[in-house]
Amino acid sequence: MAICNILDLQLDSRKNGEDCEFNGYLEDYMGVDPELAPVLREAFAEILSQDADVKICVGLKSEINKDAISNQIIRYKDIFKLNGKVLTYPYILYTTKDGEDRALLVVPYSTYSFIYAKGLYYCMTEPGSPFIDCKNEIVAVTSDRADKIVGAYAKLFTMKAGALQRSIDHDFYRNYDELKDLAVKAAGELKAEAPAILSALEDRTAAIYRYVVNWFLLKKVLYVQYMVNKNILNSVHEGNVKKQRNQAKLNADDILFMSYSEMWRTTGPEPEEDDPEEPAGEAAEETAEF
Repeated sequence: MAICNILDLQLDSRKNGEDCEFNGYLEDYMGVDPELAPVLREAFAEILSQDADVKICVGLKSEINKDAISNQIIRYKDIFKLNGKVLTYPYILYTTKDGEDRALLVVPYSTYSFIYAKGLYYCMTEPGSPFIDCKNEIVAVTSDRADKIVGAYAKLFTMKAGALQRSIDHDFYRNYDELKDLAVKAAGELKAEAPAILSALEDRTAAIYRYVVNWFLLKKVLYVQYMVNKNILNSVHEGNVKKQRNQAKLNADDILFMSYSEMWRTTGPEPEEDDPEEPAGEAAEETAEF
């Protein structure tokens, strides 16, 4: 099924559904969300001026696919402790032109949002997903500049999805090593900030879920991005997929995190010494092979 047909089936509250927050014409959405970020409002308004028929699916919810091979190989058990549809695709613009469908996954900008955007794209198009056959119709973008988002949308029908995605990615990193360094840094910053933030919350459920999902997406990107790189396969691993897969697993393991149980127990900044009830090796134990 084409991506526009799949997205059209997602129901929001206006249709007594809970699949997403809003699903319909972009023109209608622009009038109902006064809190839309200025950069996105500017970008969406320009896109609407170029394509009056464009639709938008906002806050589409999705479960983590436990059966996806990559989700098992990255060995992050905490993600499977979360209940319900814990993945959220912020904004998906979709349209049809000359019988072809295209979609632009738009993620609000932050320092590391491009990594999360790629992680969401990989989840959206992995085996078992409703969108598995639509990977050549979807591109993910994030930017603090409206013209970058507008430019990506304008090229959906003039460039192949893979080539367009690579050109977008090059705004943020030049090669896999740079991507890995940034992902590891992002994970470390989350781990450092989590104790203080969680200890200040009366109900920390949503925050814990957000941290776990973010660490999962960082691991996902490091694993999948390494595996899809044929140049790495041939130049580094001499065509040996098994060696490539093993290194991809090790790369994902470099993403440090607080365990799910530790986040529930935390009462303040992490102590300098290990909690006797929480062995230093727990992170490795939490990510034991399935």
